[in-house]
Amino acid sequence: MSKIKEANVVRFIERHDVWCADVEVTAEGITGTLVVEFASTKGDQFEMSHVYRKNASRELDWYDNHLHNAYEDVSKELFETKSQESKKWGKREEFEEEILAFGTIREELKEHFQLSRTASLFHTEDVEDQTYLH
Repeated sequence: MSKIKEANVVRFIERHDVWCADVEVTAEGITGTLVVEFASTKGDQFEMSHVYRKNASRELDWYDNHLHNAYEDVSKELFETKSQESKKWGKREEFEEEILAFGTIREELKEHFQLSRTASLFHTEDVEDQTYLH
């Protein structure tokens, strides 16, 4: 895929009853900033669920409004093959791993998702066995 130039965790948010992390990414060969959505899976692993191209301008959209067309889903564009396969796992997994390995991204995600499990609504001692439903 592309070499990651910069990656930063920008927010943790609940979407469709699943806690997600948004990571802003700039990469060689890709115009603009991407927002990559990660969800936690069992065993402290992370799944890249969507990749969006961020078309928002901080000068015009200083409050980072995500409710309009400033975020275009480019997952298919980046990872779909010419034969219309839904996912080309080699490129997708390589890109996902490059992001997770950049700086402290993996550690930040792990720490936040562990804390959110601990502070879950269950309030029980067996929080290690609680996983997110996907």
